This record gives sequence, C-alpha cells and structure tokens, in this order.
Amino acid sequence: MLKVYATIQVMNDIKQIVEDELCAVNKNLNNLFDTEDEIHRELQAFINSPQKRIRSLSALLYFKANGSINKPVGNLFINILTTGELIHNASLLHDDVIDGAKFRRGKATLGEVFSPQISILSGDLLLSLATEKLIEAGNWEIINYFWKCTKEMSEAEFKQYSLRGKKPLIDEYLKIAEGKTASLFEAIFKSCANITNFDIIRAENFAKNFGILFQLKNDLEIDSANADKKNKIFTPKDIFGIEKTKILIDNYLEYLRRDLEEIPQNIYREGLEDLLKAV
Repeated sequence: MLKVYATIQVMNDIKQIVEDELCAVNKNLNNLFDTEDEIHRELQAFINSPQKRIRSLSALLYFKANGSINKPVGNLFINILTTGELIHNASLLHDDVIDGAKFRRGKATLGEVFSPQISILSGDLLLSLATEKLIEAGNWEIINYFWKCTKEMSEAEFKQYSLRGKKPLIDEYLKIAEGKTASLFEAIFKSCANITNFDIIRAENFAKNFGILFQLKNDLEIDSANADKKNKIFTPKDIFGIEKTKILIDNYLEYLRRDLEEIPQNIYREGLEDLLKAV
C-alpha cells in the first residue's frame, strides 16, 4: 500500500510540471455530450475518472523538454492530446467487452452497468469524437497518423486474441505491444512533432520505446497479470520468466535514457526521467 501511495504521489508531482496543459486537455474531455441521459452520464464519468493521462503527460514533457513548445500551448496541440485520450478510452471500453471485465478503475464497467453492447457503442462514440477533433485540426498528415494507429491497434488485438492459450514468440509479443499500446504514443508524438517542426523520426522512436516499456511494466502488475491469466494471454514473464523480463525492461529504459541525454537539462527532462521510473 505504501508503494502504491508513493507512486501516486510521484505521478502527481510530475503532473504539476505541466498542470495548466493537462487542465486544458481535461477541460476538452469534461463536456463531451449535450444530452443528460443515464448512459451519457456514465460515459462522461468514465472519461473524467482519475487517470494517469500518461499519453498527454509524456508528450507534453518531451516536447517542452526539447524546447519545441512554449507556454501557453496552442489549441491544436491540446486537440491532438485530447484525440489520443479519446482513442485510448475507446479502446478500454472495447477491451472490457473482449475480456469480459467486470471492473475498471475501481468501478463497474459499462458492460456490467448496462450491457456489453452499450460498452461497444460507447467506444465507437468516443472514436467518432476523436475523428471530429482530427477534422478540426485540418492536417491530413496528422489524420493519417491516427488512422494508421487505430488500424494497428485493431490488428494487434486480433493477433492477441488469436494467440489466446498459446505462448507467442517474444517477437510476436513485442509486435502486439507495439500495435496495441505503442502505436498510439507514436501517433500523438508524430502529430506533435509535425506541428512544432521537430524531428518526427526521433519523436517516433522515443514514443515507440516508451510505449513498449509501458506495456512491459503493465504486464507485471498484479491486476493485469491476473486478467491475462484468466484470459489465457501469455506475456514475457510466462515466455521466459520474470528476471529476463526485467532485463528486457532495463534494455528499453536504456534506449530511452540515451534519448534523454540529447535533451538539455531542465525541469521537463527531470519530469521525464521521473516518469520512466514511475510508469
């Protein structure tokens, strides 16, 4: 319990560094629907529930650390982050149905409160809202980044589902992790690089490695491990053990730390370094 509390406190401290920008993202997410029916209220509560906002947080820290954006961050940047959060939450609503999950973030899932069908439709609605945000951006390269991302996320979920009950090769696992998790980080980072004239390849590489690291560490968490076991999903700890998984995690940490060495020392870089330890 103390470890969990310490992690929450560290995350809160990191968020304080870009508090204004995260508030702008949350403001975009706080009033998504005009209607006041029960389903929309539950969906809005789901979006507003306490979250790490790790995709927005990592992008803000990265581009601020590199000096690509200054305060205040423009609406287009915030819309990109909002799009990423909408797609992420849509994927969770769909995942809950695929996995038969009863709880998410300490509360009953929409599938339990209403029905699996409502959960799927709610995810679809969030994807349509994300599309609306992209259209507002009016940048076809950014639209293409997110189109490719949602395609890769779906294909990775297909692959993972087809491998239930089977041990994948480590290369297969990493391909799935890149598709279902890292691809969204990549779409966000590439979009932000596009509008700030930052090196897109450099941003994409950082995002890919960060996303895979995030998935690797998530697969070691107790709740996630229990869900994987229930759904007959094999992760690296099942493929070659916890110790070798930790070595794999250390390798991705090293890739990311090398990238950070190219960034000037500042409060945002320090936040990124702390984030690598906290995720």
